[in-house]
This record gives sequence, structure tokens and C-alpha cells, in this order.
Amino acid sequence: MYLVGIDIAKYNHQCFIATEAGEVINEFSFDNNLLGFNELLKALKSLDQSQEIKIGLEATGHYANTLKQFISAKGYTFVEFNPYLAKQFFKSTTIRKTKTDKVDARLLSSMLATVNYKALHTKYYHINELKALTRARDSLITDRSNYLVQITNALDNVFPEFKSFFNNRLGDTALYILNKYNSLEKISKITRNQYDKIRRVSMGKFTYNKLLLLKRLAKDSVGIKSGTYFSLIKRYISLINSLNNELKIIENDIYEIMNMVDTKLTTIPGLSLMSAAIIIGEISDIKRFSSPSKLTAYAGFDIAIYQSGEQKFYGRLVKRGSPLLRKTIWNLVFGSIRLIPQITEFYYKKRAEGKHHKVAYSAICRKLIRLIYFIESTNTTFDIKQYR
Repeated sequence: MYLVGIDIAKYNHQCFIATEAGEVINEFSFDNNLLGFNELLKALKSLDQSQEIKIGLEATGHYANTLKQFISAKGYTFVEFNPYLAKQFFKSTTIRKTKTDKVDARLLSSMLATVNYKALHTKYYHINELKALTRARDSLITDRSNYLVQITNALDNVFPEFKSFFNNRLGDTALYILNKYNSLEKISKITRNQYDKIRRVSMGKFTYNKLLLLKRLAKDSVGIKSGTYFSLIKRYISLINSLNNELKIIENDIYEIMNMVDTKLTTIPGLSLMSAAIIIGEISDIKRFSSPSKLTAYAGFDIAIYQSGEQKFYGRLVKRGSPLLRKTIWNLVFGSIRLIPQITEFYYKKRAEGKHHKVAYSAICRKLIRLIYFIESTNTTFDIKQYR
């Protein structure tokens, strides 16, 4: 058996190859380009192909993506190590402070001998794209939320009554009015003919009586007279519209990829295709995790345990791993309580035991992770009658 450790960097990578017995076979660096990749391939092909070749690298962002694709295309498998676990392994194997790319590659090779090797190459291509797209989507949604906060801050100065009038939500109708009639005077003078367009934007929900009330609020507003704030609001709305257009494009790309991915996750009540895309993108391959508890830890839903003598103390969640996966699973809880009777019963049982609302939610998150693990690892549909 050969153990191939590769330390990833932006411009070049360090490779260390040894046998399971510890015999050093090769040690070299190669560039992050086709010439360098072919150098790695040559080294791999020089090994006895009848022996198992294990390749391990640390999950260090996007710098390894092209290499992983190359390795997969050439028929080799690889395993990615969690950076935190790799760091802990390094600490446990040496007391020296030395940290270089050569040392890291050697230690990654050693780490391969201690783990249950799982190959990730089978789903790599689509999963890598899903991960990039769903994370880009999340980033755009965050940006959009930030612009909505900026609009709220501006309204607090020039029209503080506006947002509460719309039940503290800046939806399509509210943003249309602010963008089209961007001053207190213009809002207070909206005509009946202009209202027809507002009614269409609101799909008939914004009545003429509501408009009359809004016009009165604008006329009597205590907001400061400033064109600058309304100008900023208009710019923020323009940016939000641009983000919405980008989100539509990205979401269409995600749905196209999901049409090629075989998953039964959407058979779980309340779990949408977008949520499934995020989960699959963040997990990459369920074979990376030898048990549901490993996936729970990756999602950041482990509970810290402190022990002193014979006593154990349970603390807060250990929020390591993927923040996006954690957020997505947390957002699934409300729907699962509403749609899955067993989880409904579990939630109210925890509340009856005196557990805080968030503690009960966290417990449900761990149940959902176990369910996700089972469905992904067995590729079976969710059966509400058999679920416990």
C-alpha cells in the first residue's frame, strides 16, 4: 500500500509518498498547472499499480479543486482531511514547532494510515459545482439583507413611519413605492391612476384605502427633510434588484445540476430542492463520514462535554464545520415540527421536560442529521410510517 500526502498551496503543492511500512518512496514539489499535474501523475504511475494507492490532502478552500478534478479524471481516488482534525493529528505526532509544506505533506501521508480511507471521486464534479453555487447564493442573500438594513436605517431618518406601516417588512410593494416615489412629497401625492400599478405589483393586496393612509403618513411624517437619504434608498433598491437577478441565474444553475444528482433527500417533508442542494454540496460525499455522529460534528451540532472527576457537564454547541450546513438544517426544524408527527411529538416532549425552545430545536437538528445520513447512505426514500 502506498500513502501519498499532498500539501496544497496557491501556486505549488508538496507531495510525499511512502509505503505503509514507512519506507520513503518519493518527495517533491509540483506546480499548480498541467505540467505540474503530469509530474504528479508520472510519480503515481511509477508505483506498483497492483498495490492500493491512497491519496490524502487537507481541505484548504478552492486551491485544490483543479487537482482533485485531475486526480479523479485519471482514475485515482483521494480523501480530504478536515483542517482542524489534521492540525490535532500534527500536534499529537510531534512536539516540534517546525511547520513547513514538506513536513505537512509527510504528516498527511502518515495520517492516511490511521483513518478509514473513503474515496470521494465518484461525485466530485457535480458536487464541487453545487458547493460553489450554493455558497455564492448564500453570499448574495447576505448582501441583499445588508442592503435592506441600510434602507431601514435611512427610513428611520426620513420616513420612520414607513416600515411599521408595512408590518416591518420591505417586500416588493414597499420597495416599488420607495423606488418610484422617492420623497415624502411624491408619496403624499400618488394619484389614483398611479395606484393601479402599485395594486398590480402587490397582486391586489395593497388596497386604495391603504394608499390613502400611507399618503397621510407621508404628509404628516416627522422625518427630516433630506433628499440624500432617499437618493441612497433608491441606489440600495437598484443593488437589491441586481442581486435578485443574479440569484435567479444562480438558482437556475443549481436546479439544472440537481436534475443530474440522484438523491432522495427531498422525500423528507419540508426539505426543498434548494435545501437538498446545499446539504449535498456541503457534505460532498456521505462516505466521508463513518457514522451519523461524524456528520453531526461536521455540521456543528456536537455538544461540548466537560468532565471533572466523576461528574460530566454538558455545555454549548461546538460550532465547528460548515456554517451553511448548520444554518440550513436549523431552518428545516420548523417545517419538520409542522409536517412530521414524530418530530412534533419529540419537540413537545422536550418542552414538557423543561427544555428551552432552542435546546429542543438543537435536539431536532441532530435527529434530522441522523435521518439525512441514513437516506443519503442507503439512497432510500423517507417513509413517515416507519420513521421513529
